[in-house]
Amino acid sequence: MTENNMQQQIDQINQKLDLILEEAALQKQNRDTVVDLVDDLSIVGKDAFKGMVESLDNAGIEVDGDEINHMVLNIIRNISNINMLFHTMENLSDLVKDLSPIVRQMGIDATDKFNEFDKKGYFEILNQIGIAMDKTMSRYSKEDIKNLSENMITVIDTMMALTDPAVMRKIEIFATTYKEIDHESVPEYSIWKVMRELNKPDMKKSIGFIMTFLKKINSESARTEKA
Repeated sequence: MTENNMQQQIDQINQKLDLILEEAALQKQNRDTVVDLVDDLSIVGKDAFKGMVESLDNAGIEVDGDEINHMVLNIIRNISNINMLFHTMENLSDLVKDLSPIVRQMGIDATDKFNEFDKKGYFEILNQIGIAMDKTMSRYSKEDIKNLSENMITVIDTMMALTDPAVMRKIEIFATTYKEIDHESVPEYSIWKVMRELNKPDMKKSIGFIMTFLKKINSESARTEKA
């Protein structure tokens, strides 16, 4: 081995030693920085704790050290549950973000539907129904409403009977005929003219219908009273 080769190896070793020394110095500097930070935090923590103790003392609040230790131990013991809670909250936050567009679209659709109902007059109908209900409640007493509820079955039966096609047709004919009559130019009938009209077949049939109708009403009334 020549003298030049030996010198090169020594130079390389010196370079490596310099790098090692620089790395060691950097690590020492980092440790010193961490130690200084811990010391600063310790001072701040002590001051904060001292201030908190003084505030509690001024407020007349007593703190049991054993309870604080027990609380800290519980927090440490349940750290996994706390992490799970945070994870659940993150999942809920993601769910809310995913549902936000859907909820927003549902709100837009609901607003459009309400506007459509408003244009069709549904809300005005509901308003008029409310007014009608107010007038009804102001006109009838609680006793009247109670009687109505007790006889609701009878009322429903009556309404069902009125919805019979034959009955509805008769009502329609009656309403149309009454509307078409000119009440200002109704002819006068004398007794003799009434007698002549009563002898006509259609009038006899009408009288027969009225008599049968009245007899039926009387019969049903008598049966109901006996029951």
